[in-house]
Parts: sequence; structure tokens; C-alpha cells
Amino acid sequence: MDDFVVAGDVLVSRRFQDLLAAIGLRSCRDFLDYPGGACVCHKRGRSVFRFETGGKTFYLKRNSLHPVEFWKSLMKFRLPPRSAWREWESIRAVRAAGIPTVTPVAFGEQLLLGRELASFTLTEELYGAEPFDEYIAREWGGASKGERRREKRRLLRKLAQLARHFHGQGMNHQDFYLNHFFLDGEETFYLLDLQRVQRRQQVPQRYLVKDLGQLSYSSLRFPCLSRTDKLFFFLHYRGTKKLAMADRRLVRAIAAKTARIADHDVKLRVRRIRRGEMQP
Repeated sequence: MDDFVVAGDVLVSRRFQDLLAAIGLRSCRDFLDYPGGACVCHKRGRSVFRFETGGKTFYLKRNSLHPVEFWKSLMKFRLPPRSAWREWESIRAVRAAGIPTVTPVAFGEQLLLGRELASFTLTEELYGAEPFDEYIAREWGGASKGERRREKRRLLRKLAQLARHFHGQGMNHQDFYLNHFFLDGEETFYLLDLQRVQRRQQVPQRYLVKDLGQLSYSSLRFPCLSRTDKLFFFLHYRGTKKLAMADRRLVRAIAAKTARIADHDVKLRVRRIRRGEMQP
């Protein structure tokens, strides 16, 4: 069970409080200004740094109010979200639902009139786990069609069961790509990058299609994942042995969404290269 304490303007795990304080991480400002670690990801208004201390490894995700994102929100008649708080609550909700994910360590935010100016979340590394897409590329990429079939089916079944349980809890991810599922040596799947998770009594159909379309799109670069493999996954996701009419309609909707994501991804890559967020 998570045990957190309020330390000034930071919510921090009691287990890690002294360890973090020893390197000067006590206040929200300390985390936002911390100069240590290696940059893992940088996007407009968001960065992720990885650092080690006391034999532990942590990921520090920092958010800042970016003018472009602020105006994009206003143009949609929305206020900018409380990014770190939303992710923090999603991590705790996913864990409470029995779905493996990262260990939350600390959270903090600076607000103005109830809206986020800057914020952070700190999580512990998943030791011995790796993104599932990297596992597929390394272990299945060079295998012939019949090789590793038993292992492949076993892992695809586990992945389908996790996705089914996640959606069954009234949650959708919005970034449901293979690289956001981590796999460890005991074949346990973990679901990561929860900052956009939405929670309801029941997930609307269009958000199921979006999640499953993203998963489908991220599988396209792996020829080792055959149409039969994908059907196997879908049948276990739906909890059925054969496709009913509703299943077929869902498959068609997912295929259409996959194609739209592919078109959008090309445009997004161009924009991110232009902004200097990724290499050509």
C-alpha cells in the first residue's frame, strides 16, 4: 500500500523521502530546478529526466505552461489541464485496479488561480523490464513464421487480457502503443505513460477504437506479427472464440482508425522535426 506524506508543497512517498532530501529534493521548486540526470524525452512544455541516487533509479517528468499549448486549449474552449496531478491520480487508479504500472514516488505543482504553471511527477524505474516493442524486435524479428509461436501466443494473450481489464475498469489510455507496455523477465506486463488516461463508468466506443487503433498502428512495423496473431489477440481481448457481427464492425472501425493514425503520424513527425524535438 502506498504511504505518502505532505512535505511542504510536495507529496512524497515516505519510503523515499530521506533519500531524496539527501540530494536536495525537498520542495516543488527543488524538483523543477534539479540539474541532475540525463534527458530521456523533451517535447513542448514537457521533459523527462532519468537519474540515480542511493542505488535507486528515478524518472522525473516536468511540465511547464507553454504559450502555444495554452492558446490551443483556449481555442478549444478548455483550460489547460493539471498535467502532473492527472498523471499522478491515473497511476494510483491503475494500481488500485490491479494493473501493474510504475511506482509513484513524488508529486508537486505550482498553481495560479487553480491552474497549473509548472508541475512534476517522480516515479521509480521498472527494474528488469523493457518496452514490449523492443522485445518483439529483438526476440521475434528474426524468427521464421513458425518459430516462437507458443511464446508469442502466450504473451499476446496476456497483453489482450490486460487491455480488456483496463478498458473494463472504465479507463482509456489515448497513447495505447506497444512501447507503453513494458515486459519483465517473469512475463508480467506493465502499462506506462498514464498522463492522458480518462476514467468513466464505461469507455465510449470511439475511445476504445482509438486505443485499439493505436495498438494496431504500432504493430505495423513488425512483419513477425501476422494477421493470425492479431486475430488471436482480438479474440482474447473480446473474450470470444469467433467473431460476431459487432466484433466485425469493431475490427473495421479499428482498421480505419489505424489508417488515420498513420496519416497523422507523418504530419506530426514533420512538425516535431521542425520544432527540434526529434531528429530527421
